Amino acid sequence: MLTVGSLFSGAGLCDLGLHWAGFQHQYFCEVDAFCQSVLRRHWPDIPIFADIRNLSGQALPQVDILCGGFPCQDVSVGGKRVGITSTSRSGLWNEYKRIIAEVRPRYIIAENVSGLLSLGIEGVLKDMASIGYDAEWEVLPAAALGAPHHRERVFIVAYPHGYRSDADDRLLAPLERIVADHEQYAGLFGWLGIRFDRADKASALAGYGRPIVHRVDDGGASRLDDALWAEPRRPHQLGRIDTETAKSWIPRLKALGNGITPQQSFAIAACILIAEGYPVPEFKTT
Repeated sequence: MLTVGSLFSGAGLCDLGLHWAGFQHQYFCEVDAFCQSVLRRHWPDIPIFADIRNLSGQALPQVDILCGGFPCQDVSVGGKRVGITSTSRSGLWNEYKRIIAEVRPRYIIAENVSGLLSLGIEGVLKDMASIGYDAEWEVLPAAALGAPHHRERVFIVAYPHGYRSDADDRLLAPLERIVADHEQYAGLFGWLGIRFDRADKASALAGYGRPIVHRVDDGGASRLDDALWAEPRRPHQLGRIDTETAKSWIPRLKALGNGITPQQSFAIAACILIAEGYPVPEFKTT
């Protein structure tokens, strides 16, 4: 099966989708301590490197796929929009590019927010070409794969120049079928047994009677949920939660906010499996 090395791993949400596809992780690289704890819980035997700036490609095991969602703060429409520079957080793309050149994987998966389309994607594609990689990209919303939120992300998939002949279909062409199989009406969502109408402001509040932040799990989430939600509560009641417990939510919410839904990366992985002639596992909706 295909092997993968993960950069900017976060809490492993992108990696979970690749794991569902059968990819075998060889290493992670993540600087955040909480996210490292999540990765250790779910992949206890896989090494985690802390800082990509200190990572040498020559010291890494060879992998088929290198994946990573480099920082989005400087290309996001909600950020400062300074772009990919030598001093910006999004400029860590240059470290990603360095590792690609040193590792030379068969495939690269790079993910970022849709703001990259207007601020930086041309530089990323030029960098890929400069080190000998052809690239394809698509915008893939989480909603297109069944999630009750939009979460639009740009996925760039690259491979060595000449690895796929010009006569081949686009590697990401199967996305159209995958999305068609799982897309739902844009206004009405059903997810994990929850259904709500986005046109009704009260609908989401009624649907989410309990939090779902425990889905980023470092081992303490069930304890937190028991403490926070011994009985159903609404947002206006959050003041009743003790400050110490509420603070422990912060890293979970940050990890979720920086991540994607695993179904998105699974769909990208499925395209690679099809291109390589491997069977695609059953699509996961939970």
